[in-house]
Amino acid sequence: MPVYITYVTTTPKGAETMKETPQRVAEANEWIQKAGGRVIGAYATLGRYDYVWITEFADSRSAWSVLPRVAMQGAVRTETVEAIPIQDFLQLVAAA
Repeated sequence: MPVYITYVTTTPKGAETMKETPQRVAEANEWIQKAGGRVIGAYATLGRYDYVWITEFADSRSAWSVLPRVAMQGAVRTETVEAIPIQDFLQLVAAA
């Protein structure tokens, strides 16, 4: 299944309501599971992004079904990228 990395930045609203983060994380986990996905890892980070989530979905449509729900809460901004295993990438390079 494809892997997606989501970089998350807290908005001013999210900072004001940070104590609600545990509930928001639980909701996001539920949405991901209902969309047929799974959380591989979720991390709080220092630097440009506040959190990084690594998830797996059957396809990008399934991943996209979760992102608008997260955005509508207004507590975070996200940037999501699809990732492929490095060995797959190296095979693509070799075949180019």
